[in-house]
Amino acid sequence: MFQHDEAMRNFFQHYKFQGDYLLRKVFQDQFVNFIQKILKENELIVPIPVDESTMTSRGFNQVTGLMEGLDWKDVLINQRSNDSLHQFQRSRRERLQQDSSFILKSGCDISGEHILLVDDIYTTGATLRQARTTLLRNGATQVRSVTLCR
Repeated sequence: MFQHDEAMRNFFQHYKFQGDYLLRKVFQDQFVNFIQKILKENELIVPIPVDESTMTSRGFNQVTGLMEGLDWKDVLINQRSNDSLHQFQRSRRERLQQDSSFILKSGCDISGEHILLVDDIYTTGATLRQARTTLLRNGATQVRSVTLCR
């Protein structure tokens, strides 16, 4: 939807990294409306999850915060270990070479599903590709993605 420019970097610094959850409201309506417009019939909305450490320290998933009002499925787990770097701490090369930290939640059956994968920022695309691979390996038929900014 938006270019990842200086203004967006500033927004995400305050929203994600300083934990200003109310800032989600700045883009929430536009993002939800955009997702609703591109969503295909019978397509599941799946947000990129944050890892347990991030949820504990931040207290929220920045992606699901931007999607308030949408029906989405919580099917992925980000099992990034506490001692590994976050994506924003890695170089482009490191992001592209990193193994996936995503697994499918136990008991989730996505066989034959068409999925719209949602994330906040697209930089190298590594996060979305890793999540897509996990979903396809677990039976999803099609995976598309959308991000707030790139």
